[in-house]
Amino acid sequence: MGQVKAQFDGKVVAAPELRGEGKSRRLQFPVYVNDRDKIQGTNDYQDSGLQTKIDVTVWGDKIEEMASDIQKSDILLIDAVLVEREYDRKDGGKGRALQTKFVNSIELVKRFENDAADEGGF
Repeated sequence: MGQVKAQFDGKVVAAPELRGEGKSRRLQFPVYVNDRDKIQGTNDYQDSGLQTKIDVTVWGDKIEEMASDIQKSDILLIDAVLVEREYDRKDGGKGRALQTKFVNSIELVKRFENDAADEGGF
């Protein structure tokens, strides 16, 4: 079977966290991706109002190479392999989450210099 390869743009919604040491060293941060619908008869798109959260993890040497300067509210273009995982929620139920398995590249699209970017979508 193949892998789910994806390229998506989204907003970093929490400060990246550096965790682990040695081979398990990783930088983790959540990204919200706005769903967009094509406007009929045009080449333009508009937000549908739906958002998908993707948990991004960058491992080891790749942190300095592509993710050392990521900040909350940055808009990023990410090329990655995605997986869906199941987890136990605090209320005892099951939840599902999208996360990166492997990140190929990260490009900074836009950086906001203040918290004005925290007002809704991007």
